[in-house]
Amino acid sequence: MRWSWLYLLLLAAAPVFAADPVLHDFAYGVKIDVPKGTPIAALSLPAQVYKNTYRADLGDVRVFNAAGEPVPHMLRYARTQAAEAAWQPLAFFPLPEDIKSEADGYRVYVRTGPNGAVVRVDPAPESVPVESIRSFLVDVSRFRRDLVQLRLVWPPGEKNLMAMFRVATSDDLVNWKTISRQAAISDVRYGGHRLLSDTIPLRAKTRRYLRLQQTDSGPAVPVLRIEGQVQPEGRAPIRAFMQLAGRAVPDKSGVFEYQTSGAFPIDRINLVFDQANSMAQATVSSRNDSQADWKRRFKGLFYRIDVDHTSLTSSPQSVAISMDRNWQLRVDASGSTIGSAVPRLEIDYRPHDLYFIARGSGPYTLAYGSTQVEPLKVNVSALFDGINRQRGHELARWVRPQRDQITLGGPQRLSPLPKPLPMRRIVLWSILVAGVLIVAFMAIRLARRMNVKEG
Repeated sequence: MRWSWLYLLLLAAAPVFAADPVLHDFAYGVKIDVPKGTPIAALSLPAQVYKNTYRADLGDVRVFNAAGEPVPHMLRYARTQAAEAAWQPLAFFPLPEDIKSEADGYRVYVRTGPNGAVVRVDPAPESVPVESIRSFLVDVSRFRRDLVQLRLVWPPGEKNLMAMFRVATSDDLVNWKTISRQAAISDVRYGGHRLLSDTIPLRAKTRRYLRLQQTDSGPAVPVLRIEGQVQPEGRAPIRAFMQLAGRAVPDKSGVFEYQTSGAFPIDRINLVFDQANSMAQATVSSRNDSQADWKRRFKGLFYRIDVDHTSLTSSPQSVAISMDRNWQLRVDASGSTIGSAVPRLEIDYRPHDLYFIARGSGPYTLAYGSTQVEPLKVNVSALFDGINRQRGHELARWVRPQRDQITLGGPQRLSPLPKPLPMRRIVLWSILVAGVLIVAFMAIRLARRMNVKEG
């Protein structure tokens, strides 16, 4: 009897230990090839992980080696993605238009210092009227990293300004390579708003010098200052984006809803208009659960204005990182010109970085998507940080997973599990009932003994 009581108590008090997950507990996976001798591998999460995970916190993600053993891993949001660098002033020199050569070069005398920096350009630009300056030589030789964009500064004015620039780069001021054929800058007032676009993105490697040429036939831009922004340190930032088609909400004028295909860590949004001269003063909200309240993410102006066959569009707007799947747009009719059109919602995100210890042999498998797998209980970030501190630098080697998604346990692993039985409550009630039965049994036995004695 005593052993029965002990057994029941152990059942009630013993915690439930879940077995380590195996590959087929997950819906899908991708293979990862890791170079031999790599202690820690790192990668940016591919889009299919966000599309097929069940948990918004990515707790149903694991890494397995070739033997099917889980290896320690850590997810970190964009740690290697440095913040945008500050704008820095650039040394620039106006190049008068009337000295342009037939070879699209410039017959000017350029004096450089010992380190290659431009110190003088002849003829002196002071003798040339500002309104005739349509080209500029920019010295970027002092920067060790590539520039990612330029910003032009001009005096404020009441007239609309719209211009096109071509950007070329060179190491010797003789041989030039075009890196941006058509970049638009503008300062347009429309519908009571000022639509300012003063940056020029540079999507190719920059060399020691840049040459900006205004290529349109309009008035020259009175440039006062040129600034540059360098590439963040570390590996090149990864940014992905997608456009979502929306639907108008019935009986709610100016309200549109959108759904993402996964729990993406969205940090920038924009509106895309198919029709020219569209503008929307709007509020963008999101939520993960269709029954939850909407949370406002951004309120402001989105636009597309066409001038001289060139579209001027609003820049993506930063929002607090959200992995919500449901998004809503509310357009203020008094400050908008979109008619009955449904704008597309563009979402931008930076994928998480995943680190794992390359224990065992490869290829490794990144597995994801499971309703029965819980997040890791052990925080392994201290392990990775401790290794890096001992080495004095990051030890991880960046790898790229294979593109093809493989099926593991299949899509049924994403189906919600039936609600589990309340085992602890069942055990406790069982103990209670067993206790009552035991007490009753003892009472009956005691009563029989008393009857025997009386007889």
